[in-house]
Amino acid sequence: MITWQGLTTEQVQSVQAVCAAIMPTSDLSVECQHATTGIHIQRNGDQARLTYGSMAELMHGAALLCGRARKATQFDIRQQPRFEVLAAMLDVARNGVPTVAMIKQIIRRLASMGYNELWLYLEDLFEIPEAPYFGRGRGRYQQTELHEIALYGDRFGVTIVPAVQTLAHLHNALKWDAHAAVKDTDDTLLVGAPATKDFLTNLLRAASAPFTTNKIHVGMDEAYQLGRGRYLDQNGFTDQETLILQQLQLVVSLTQKLGLKAYMWSDLWFTFASSKHEMYDPDVHFDPAFKASLPPVGQVYWDYYHEDEQTYRERFTQHFELSDDVAFAGGIWTWSALAPNQSKMLATIDAGLKAAKASGVQQVVATMWFDDGAEVPFSAAWYGLQAFATYQYYEDVTPAMIDTEYAMIQGENATFYRLLDQFDNFTSKVNVDADNVSKLILYEDLMLQRYRSNLAVIDVEAHYLDLMTKLDQVHVHQENQLMVTFYKQLARTVLVKQRALKVVVALADSDVTKLRADSARAAVTSCQHALEQLLRDFRALWQQQRRGNGFEVIDVRLGGQIARCETVTWRIDEWLAGRDDLAELREPLLPMDKRNNGLVGHGLYKEIVSACELSF
Repeated sequence: MITWQGLTTEQVQSVQAVCAAIMPTSDLSVECQHATTGIHIQRNGDQARLTYGSMAELMHGAALLCGRARKATQFDIRQQPRFEVLAAMLDVARNGVPTVAMIKQIIRRLASMGYNELWLYLEDLFEIPEAPYFGRGRGRYQQTELHEIALYGDRFGVTIVPAVQTLAHLHNALKWDAHAAVKDTDDTLLVGAPATKDFLTNLLRAASAPFTTNKIHVGMDEAYQLGRGRYLDQNGFTDQETLILQQLQLVVSLTQKLGLKAYMWSDLWFTFASSKHEMYDPDVHFDPAFKASLPPVGQVYWDYYHEDEQTYRERFTQHFELSDDVAFAGGIWTWSALAPNQSKMLATIDAGLKAAKASGVQQVVATMWFDDGAEVPFSAAWYGLQAFATYQYYEDVTPAMIDTEYAMIQGENATFYRLLDQFDNFTSKVNVDADNVSKLILYEDLMLQRYRSNLAVIDVEAHYLDLMTKLDQVHVHQENQLMVTFYKQLARTVLVKQRALKVVVALADSDVTKLRADSARAAVTSCQHALEQLLRDFRALWQQQRRGNGFEVIDVRLGGQIARCETVTWRIDEWLAGRDDLAELREPLLPMDKRNNGLVGHGLYKEIVSACELSF
């Protein structure tokens, strides 16, 4: 038992919540004292002292003390933060909406690692009283829920910051006819329209009201069709740099009326200024007059893709030409696959955060995106978040150091989280091109195999048999056990699906016997059973972490695979009866020529599952 002295009752409750999974078994009395910035921890037997400079440092210091106290009775630790803001961005808008309880768990985990901000990327996932269709049917949060989350974060020194969109990435809102008056293109607002000003006034008021901070992120990234839809019809051609500046001036004026400090993504300034229309074009520079013309807004440089420090340093130099208030957003690589790309994550955040330190950047953000269906569970990001946070307190960070920090502060071994990389990484180094092999195989059609040539260059069978053996040996907290069960079944399903793909395509051979046809039928049936179990495991895991909204998409995806197995089994029976020639199997073999820059390639669900458009 630990006795915490020098803290308020609420602080003690918060510290106990953060340290619940890592409490030492021996009795310990800890004297806590608020001091200047940084953490100092001393233990001598059953007595310890913890000095801290902020609530976030108290939480991290307590977790660090408890983790170390489980191994040693004497130690002296000093840590000084390298960044003023260590933030995580949680994407709640891409199909999978975390429950309030899950967000509270994320807050506790972040607090233990030393984060002091959590940015909620909301898009349309919050209530606007004046816009009842905004976020309808997608699991949006009520104002009271967001306020509850904000107050909970404050208890742990983790400020909750709203992150919204005020230009593009609004296709989920603009698909409603109720918002037709503010629509330029399918996902971009109509700049200059009176209705757009009214819409943004209501949006910014609703987005900021539940929170306890005046900080807000207003998005404004990737608006590539800006001014190319209804705006063009109504006003003629206007260059996009002029339009984004006009929109930004409106947005900042509205945030200032609400007493807010705005931040935005920086990419479009570079894209629109580039003669090649290239994001972060190295040839783009901004003169002091342009910098002075921008309204007061922080610029967030997002980059999840480079493994070399020099590229980031050069981009930071360009960004300081744009603003004195520059933040950096790296990526935890939880998107567009079924498991996190841990090797890419480790390589890119190492380069990016080293460059951020060298360039004097004081705000850094670990982004957790969930593009293409939110198929990665939130809890799969724990290791990446710890990796990112380690750079807050150490200069020379290694994977071994991250593993040690994770085990000490989170109370579980990092082995399982490192193994997640092997779902898609068939190299001995970094999965640089983000191949998502497991997703390609899971959604590859049994008869219309588009990735057969691509997949032929790797040994899926041996790789996944090895992965399954390793997954059987891992141990995690009980709260993460459903995730382990899901990934074990995913590995088995991918392996069984790959076997089915091979035997089905072999039916195209002219000398196929009934025995081989029966073997193909059995392989497809095994695949169907594996998919059915995967769906059950995924459902349980989703309900543990997310609201029910969005799982209908997973039901359609995996349910479609199950139905496809039934159809292929029926087709084989029809072929054996002489009523079907399985003509699709004799299509000429060609490599998939989209997103194939890596060893195998990668794709989104809609690109993998069929050559037909799903919406037609």
